[in-house]
Formats: sequence, structure tokens, C-alpha cells
Amino acid sequence: MAVLLLVAGGFVFLLALIYAIRLSRKPSELEERFERLVRRADTTAQAEVERALRQPVRFPLQWLSRFLSKFRFAQRYELKLIAAGIPLRGSEFASIVIVTSIMLALLSWVLSKNIVVFILALLAGYWIPNAYLNWRYNWRRTLLENQLADALTVMSAAIGAGFGFLQAMRLAAEQLPQPISDELERVVRLSSMGMPLEQALQQLALRVQSYDYDMTVTAMIIQLRRGGNLTRLLNTIAETIRQRIDLRGEISASTAQARLSGWVLMALPIVVGGIASILNWDYMQRLFTTPQGQTLLKLVIGWQLFGILWIRQLLKFEL
Repeated sequence: MAVLLLVAGGFVFLLALIYAIRLSRKPSELEERFERLVRRADTTAQAEVERALRQPVRFPLQWLSRFLSKFRFAQRYELKLIAAGIPLRGSEFASIVIVTSIMLALLSWVLSKNIVVFILALLAGYWIPNAYLNWRYNWRRTLLENQLADALTVMSAAIGAGFGFLQAMRLAAEQLPQPISDELERVVRLSSMGMPLEQALQQLALRVQSYDYDMTVTAMIIQLRRGGNLTRLLNTIAETIRQRIDLRGEISASTAQARLSGWVLMALPIVVGGIASILNWDYMQRLFTTPQGQTLLKLVIGWQLFGILWIRQLLKFEL
């Protein structure tokens, strides 16, 4: 029975992992349908858009997703998923987190029958999807921030050559790589479909969740309302963003040694413990089998986690 649960749990976890990787690399079915309908210009496009939006997108845990959509903690994932570029609802991601936590906890219980390992596996199942989400969120935001200055330079040159604002934004979307090309194209598409330009720009800043984009969008909206030299404004913002990126690079280089020392200190106990276990397991097993050793191991893990959080907090800078 234990072997059967182990095989079933491993199979479900593998399917969830493959599904998450697939979602991170391919657009959702709703986005594909919406893109096809937006490109059409016939008189029935609006009705087909409404029918497409009413069609449910297939999700393996749809029943759990509908149940979790009523809770606030699932709704908190919405903006972060959008900023990370992951085509999932907050309730769908929350269902993946819950299923992963339960499956890892059950697998650990089947293998070890230890309540401490069970709790650690439960926490690991919660941490792994959230760590992936945070990584995608930070990676995509950093990439968008690094591409913003180039996009503003292209738009400034296009406006100076006689293009309109939306035409310049479309040109920047065509010239630049992803993901900023997708974001700029979405602003142009929303504006062409009837949404006010200011609202489309505000949604851009809301999707990216970056101070650079908030500053850029605010300056653009004020300039479009009041009028003035938009080319000069875009060049000034681009230069400011480049200076901020250079400053981030200098800070990262200055703290590289401290960050490396932190990683070494975090990995040193694990490496030394692993080597000692290989060389003399009879000596190291007392740390896992005796009550005194287990108590000492728990204290060491707790202090190690405290040290990791402390070092990360010391090296955390917001610009």
C-alpha cells in the first residue's frame, strides 16, 4: 500500500510540474482565442469575443480553483502572476500550492513516518511554487526595467521623426525583443479597441509593478495632458533609468563578496555534515537517532534559517 501511494503521489507531482512548465512557456487558451478575435474586423467580432470570454479554460484542478476563488489569500496572487507573465488565475495557482504541499507531505509520511519530516515537507511544498513565482516575478521585472530605456529612446526618435505617440510605441514594440514588446503591443491594442490611452498606460504600470514604469507612465500622462516637448521628456527619463541601472550594478558588485560569504556559510554545515556522514556514519547517526542529537539538530536548523534571513535582510537594497 505504501509503495502504491508513493508511486501515485510521484506521478501526480510530476504531472503538476510538467503542467506548470507548459503554462510558463505557452500562452493560455483564452489569450489565443482573444488574439484571433481581435485581429478580425467583421461585424460579429464583438459577439464572438463575448462568447469566447464565457468559455471556460481547461484547468486540471478547476473544482478546487472555483472553491479557492472565494478566499482573499488566493486573490492576492493575481497581480503577481500577471507581473510574472504566468497565465494563471490566483485561485488556480493557490490550488497548485495546496496540492503540492499535500502530496509532498504525504510522500514524506509514507517514507519516514516522522512528524518533523512531515511538517518540513509540507512547508517545502508551500515554498517551492511560491519561490518559482517570486523568481519569475523578479526576473521578468528586471528584464522589463532593463529594456525600458531602449524603448523610450526608440519612441523619442520616432516622435522626433514625425510619428504619433501610439505609432512610436508600435514601432518600439516591433523593434525590441520580448517581454517589453508584448507589453507595448498590448497598450497599443487596448487603445485601438477604444480604451483611453491614459487607462491603458496605467494598466501597463499595474502589470509590471515597477517604480521605473510608475515614474514613466506618470510623466507620460502629465505630458499628454499638458502638452510640451515629449521627445525631451522621454530622453530625460531614459537617461535617469540608465543611471539607476548603473547604480544597481555598482551596489551588486560592492556586495558580491558579502553575498558569496553568506552562501558559503549557509552551505558549509550541509557539506561538512554530508562528508562526515560518508566517512563515519556510525559517528554521525547519533545526531539523527538519539533524542539529544535530534534536539541539537533542530536548534542548528533554526539558527541556520535565522542567519540566512538576517544576511538577506542586511544585503537587501531598494532603489
